[in-house]
Amino acid sequence: MNRCAVIGCGWAGRHHMETAAHSEFAELAAVVDPDENKRRAASERYGIPAYQTLEELLASPTEFDTGIVATLPGLHAEQCRLLIAAGKHILCEKPVCRTSAEIAALKREAQQAGITFGVVFNQRYGAAVRRAKEMMEADGGTLHLITASMYQHWPTQTGGHVTGTFMITDACCHLLDLMTYLCGPVQQVKAIAAKVESELYSDISVSIRFRNGCVGCMSHSNVGGKLDTQHPFQCVDIHTKNARYCIENQCDRLTVYPHDSLERLVYEPSVFQRRDYSVSMRLACEDFLRAVAQGRTPDANIDDALINMQILEAVLASI
Repeated sequence: MNRCAVIGCGWAGRHHMETAAHSEFAELAAVVDPDENKRRAASERYGIPAYQTLEELLASPTEFDTGIVATLPGLHAEQCRLLIAAGKHILCEKPVCRTSAEIAALKREAQQAGITFGVVFNQRYGAAVRRAKEMMEADGGTLHLITASMYQHWPTQTGGHVTGTFMITDACCHLLDLMTYLCGPVQQVKAIAAKVESELYSDISVSIRFRNGCVGCMSHSNVGGKLDTQHPFQCVDIHTKNARYCIENQCDRLTVYPHDSLERLVYEPSVFQRRDYSVSMRLACEDFLRAVAQGRTPDANIDDALINMQILEAVLASI
């Protein structure tokens, strides 16, 4: 059984703790967090040891096989290096690091150590996204155009882990992964961005050319609802030779408009099936745990993270 230690007991870490604790492929062995209240709460909830730092965990008698890194991006590189040196598999939140050079270095170290390195690109696990990919592959029509947009409430001042490029490196990585998951590798990008009433980039529009000839536009704005007032925050439209596929909020709804019909097809998960953001987090974590158990490379892995950041660096360079 894959024994997991979750590093970081915040919002993402809590989802990963719950998944590992109830997975048929793993068990939750320990948690790490500098906040005493958070780690104590996790320890009491799951009946497992809790540690203040990763170094403390690694020096302890607690045995584990996988480290699930759910801390801030600035901490990922060092924490992943410690886990690699200890021979532990890794599932890391995104962005793995904020430069492709750092991610490439981690990739080399992971390959040399022979460990599995997965990345939490959870939005590709949304029910509507998965259904769209299945239908597009069955459709077989040539890809022509994709437009993808997100609208989320973000800070307007830099400081701490919030950098001037925060929206691009920490938020657009999600949207870009969806676009490459659905349309394939990127060939060329060109962006315009603005800092509207903000110290960091608040709005961006990116023109994209894919290797298969498809073109697209990725846009993001920090003008949107907060978690408790969040309106539909994401729209993805893909146009093929045969149909138009419209994805709402990754998990809410897929609407298909065949070009040769006045009818439309609507796919929605059952009302008795959970379809919120936490479901995609669970599915991403569970897919990684299944991959480790089966001895295969996870569907979302460090190769994806490296390519994703290389594209985002090209986006930043083009502004």
